[in-house]
Amino acid sequence: MDKNFRPKLQTFHIYRKIIVGVIVVSVILGGIYGGKELSWKEIAADEVAVVVNNLTGGIKLVNRAGAVLYYPFIQDIYILDKREQVLKMTSAEIDDKHPQGNPLIVKSIDGGDVVLDIQIQYMLKPDFATHIVQNSGVGDIYKTKWLYDYARTICYYCYGELTLDAFPIASQRDIKAQKAREEINKMLDPHGFYVSSINLTDYRYYREYAEKIQERRLADKEVEEQKTRAAAARENQRKVVVEETKKMEVEVARFKGECDKRIMDARGSAEAKKQDADAYHIRLRFEADAEFERLAKESEAVLATVRTEAEGVLLLRRALEGEGGRNMVRLEYAKRLKQAIVRSTPIIRQGIETPQSIQRFKYIEDAPKIDYMFPEPPDAVLVSPLKPGPDKSP
Repeated sequence: MDKNFRPKLQTFHIYRKIIVGVIVVSVILGGIYGGKELSWKEIAADEVAVVVNNLTGGIKLVNRAGAVLYYPFIQDIYILDKREQVLKMTSAEIDDKHPQGNPLIVKSIDGGDVVLDIQIQYMLKPDFATHIVQNSGVGDIYKTKWLYDYARTICYYCYGELTLDAFPIASQRDIKAQKAREEINKMLDPHGFYVSSINLTDYRYYREYAEKIQERRLADKEVEEQKTRAAAARENQRKVVVEETKKMEVEVARFKGECDKRIMDARGSAEAKKQDADAYHIRLRFEADAEFERLAKESEAVLATVRTEAEGVLLLRRALEGEGGRNMVRLEYAKRLKQAIVRSTPIIRQGIETPQSIQRFKYIEDAPKIDYMFPEPPDAVLVSPLKPGPDKSP
């Protein structure tokens, strides 16, 4: 067995060099041929291009206006429209698939069928062009694969939240269109699409629905008229209430003014009376003080007079305590005796006492009264000259 492998290795190296040489020559010949067949395409300002290399699988995004060079057999170029486009779902869109048109038929929340003509304005994001080509394919297939199905489904359940009576109200339709637009953008934003607006161009009912809706509109109109009349009546009532309230406030203000005036007059009268009472009080106090002073002076004078008289009586008493007093008493006795009437009975037998001989002197009724300052002397007793009485002199 031959164990020498050197001839085989040399043969392998020779074959490898031949293969590499063939590949290099092929590449050079392909480059020369491709250079002869080099082509270009013009990209508009509202378009975006995606260049795909068929050999390496690389993808290049061209988002600018101008000419783009490429190799027709080695590279493929796909141009997408980045303008704002319109997706129509109306009865006028008649084709082989939709001979009756392509409107959106919606089941309302109250069970009615409504035919809607909708136009959706959308645009693709240029930065997502490569993503769209890789996931959706080339051409306009993305419109049916993403936009048409999502937009139709979301508009179906958003507009289906309305009732038959709500479709004529533009504000409610706009609310649902805005909601549908937000939902579509939320779903299609990761795929590179943006919906700018959803326009409901027309809506239609079946004839039975239209008649019932017309009847209901007439009833609603009557209700609105009644509401308007009720509102006018309430406004008139409010006006009357305001007028009466103003009148009441005027009367209350006038009465309050009169009450305030009366209160002020009463306070003024009370103040005047109070001042008069204060003046009267002050006058009476001064008069009482003057009367008190007068009576005090008068009492002092009377007291001085009585004290003087008392002192005189005291002095007179002291003067009468001696012989002068006795003499005065004797003199007074003498004056009384001068006016006395003496009656006597003679004694028949000497030495025999008879009580009939003793008579008491009586004063004359018209005799002058003794002054109160001197004590009244006792009744004078006249002793019969035949029998002298007892000596009562001091």
